[in-house]
Amino acid sequence: MSSVLETKTIAAENEAEVFTLLAAFYNINPDQNCVAAMRNIDIEGICDEDVRECFRKITDYAKDTVAGEESESLLDLKRDWTKLFRGVSPEYGPKAPYEALYVGDKGTQLFSELTQLYLDEGYCGYSDLKNRQDYIGILLEFAGFLALLKVNALNCGNTEEYDRLTGCLENFVGKHIGNWFPMFYEEAEKHVKTEYFKGVLDLTMLMLG
Repeated sequence: MSSVLETKTIAAENEAEVFTLLAAFYNINPDQNCVAAMRNIDIEGICDEDVRECFRKITDYAKDTVAGEESESLLDLKRDWTKLFRGVSPEYGPKAPYEALYVGDKGTQLFSELTQLYLDEGYCGYSDLKNRQDYIGILLEFAGFLALLKVNALNCGNTEEYDRLTGCLENFVGKHIGNWFPMFYEEAEKHVKTEYFKGVLDLTMLMLG
């Protein structure tokens, strides 16, 4: 494998890993297994300093969290997750992170566009997770899915498909996440209580470029 190809492959693998992990933060109400997994991340191996500091917030909180579903630190995480991502009420937290809520789409065009895009690329995660096509966790998981397809294209030596997927991923992130997530981030910062989810929010912003 040439050095250029190896560099592209590593970059695509890292991209897929981070997008997929971010999706899990938004899609899964944290339990002790999630927290335990975060304790084992080797953040010192992360080259980018800003990304490393985001992960440090997450892993430090995880290491300080007492085991057990009823521990106060874990309950604080669950409260943060509900407050930030479920849109319980305007007084309790930000509007839930659904694209349509932030771009003012009241019709079906956005959902049709996303559904067709998912079908075209062979992604069906939104139906497995039983959530709307425009939820941030679904959007991030699709971004991770595209990044994995980029890895597969490189491994197969299909540079044309790699270039197509690279453009598709960049366009998707810019159009369907980057155009509204900063508005959600600004509101979420006012309500987030745990360093764990501060790290998640900061890391999401970094991945938007």
